Amino acid sequence: KVSFALLLVILSTQLGLASVWQQKVNRYFLSGTQSFYSSETIFNRNGERFFLPLGGIFTKYETNLYYEYGLEDDVMFLANMFYYGLSYRDSIGVISNGGFGDQEVGIQFQLYRGVPTAALQFLVSFPFYTNPGDPPLGNSQVDFQVTALIGAPFGRTMTQGFWEVYFGLRKRFEAPSDQLRGGGTLGLNISPKVTILVSANFILGLGNHDRVDTTLRFSQIFERNLDFSLLKVEPAILYRFNKNIAGYVGYSVDAFGRDVGAGRAFKIGLWFQS
Repeated sequence: KVSFALLLVILSTQLGLASVWQQKVNRYFLSGTQSFYSSETIFNRNGERFFLPLGGIFTKYETNLYYEYGLEDDVMFLANMFYYGLSYRDSIGVISNGGFGDQEVGIQFQLYRGVPTAALQFLVSFPFYTNPGDPPLGNSQVDFQVTALIGAPFGRTMTQGFWEVYFGLRKRFEAPSDQLRGGGTLGLNISPKVTILVSANFILGLGNHDRVDTTLRFSQIFERNLDFSLLKVEPAILYRFNKNIAGYVGYSVDAFGRDVGAGRAFKIGLWFQS
């Protein structure tokens, strides 16, 4: 049962990054983010929060590199890469695991460059490990996601801030449930160097997962029979050191969910724009 709870918690930290604004040809964007996630609670099937058994505490140290490159002015390549350090501690003992997780690569097409801006993204997620281990590094499967994005600046001079929203469908090619994914970000420029960001992202499991043999262990059942929902909220501050480099500090909270972890994460990152 402990392994079952662990995978629920890990999944709560895995929401993808998407942005409607694209890189022009031969320009690139690179960000490195370190996040520190912890949870002592979990959302059950009814969305109720309860504590992990035996005083359990799950922690996750995530190193994330995100890269965008403009192939053409309206076509962009992107890659989202993850490395994890995982541990679970309770009154019985400690188990830990580390390594590369599920990686993402994709292509994004600019549909409209006016106000608002619109784009369409095609993304593939795949495991970069042979054995997920325990706590698991991922779900050992390939996913395909199509996402529509729209966003625009706002204000009298169109420099006071911006908004963007996205909505996508993720097809999961193994037993777990397909998903609807979406969210939005509001950015407010409070000075030439500082922007306040507030993001909300959700995953909605569609319940079309395969049934499995109930004699399997909980961890096996959950990896092969995975259906969950999650709403995550993240306020953050972006500070521009110069026109190319910015720093990011954020705090993410699992606000609501079903069959998934209920934790929080502190994030710090560095962004570079060519």
